[in-house]
Amino acid sequence: MDRRCSKRVILTRSAEDIEKDRRIFEEKGYKVVALPLIETRALDFSPPKEIPDIVVFQSAKAVRFFLERFSLKENTKVVAVGDKTKKALEERGYGVDMVPEDQSAEGIVKALGQGKGEVVLIPRSKQGRTEAIEGLKAKGYKVYPLDVYETKKVSYEATHLERLLKGGGFIVFASPSAVKSLFENLQRDRFLLVLKNLFVIAIGKTTKKELERLGVSEVYTPTKPLIEEVVGKIHELWQRNCTS
Repeated sequence: MDRRCSKRVILTRSAEDIEKDRRIFEEKGYKVVALPLIETRALDFSPPKEIPDIVVFQSAKAVRFFLERFSLKENTKVVAVGDKTKKALEERGYGVDMVPEDQSAEGIVKALGQGKGEVVLIPRSKQGRTEAIEGLKAKGYKVYPLDVYETKKVSYEATHLERLLKGGGFIVFASPSAVKSLFENLQRDRFLLVLKNLFVIAIGKTTKKELERLGVSEVYTPTKPLIEEVVGKIHELWQRNCTS
């Protein structure tokens, strides 16, 4: 049996998000280990004076922090990077005009096609990646990135962190920021060593790329960036590796 086999699931999002996700794992018989590696807070911001033709949301958090202060105009085209972001918009009463088939920044760029100077507003994290911004600019759009929140690392003593990560099971990363936080809390060799004793799950392509960039070779991703899909992927790995 695989040495990683344990029904522990280590969740690394913010403490608030971990508590939201806890129930779905526990209902499937997994023990949740809370390891918040990031925390988020709203920033002070004002949208550009130009009314956007298109607003692109790349996370549910961007939806939350932007719409807590401003509303969308009726004729604005609304783009959501994925199903979770779409759900966050719909819960606030907004229709979504487009979700790309490839639920990623690159997918957004591809799905929007060639621009003709349309104004695109992208509410985002201050630490957010720039693929969508650069890609849409290159295709002829006038792009306004708008920092609406920031993500900060949560610090731990390395010995405490390593104890928490021992015991096998699964670790779920939902953002490159959480990956970087763990890496910065541990030296590189320790980072790679502790992850070898866990099944590593990445939600989304950019999170997987960050893990691979830092040297993690075996990374599993769900079909869609949804917690329900993560649970399904974990159950699949458990059945394949831990039941014989």
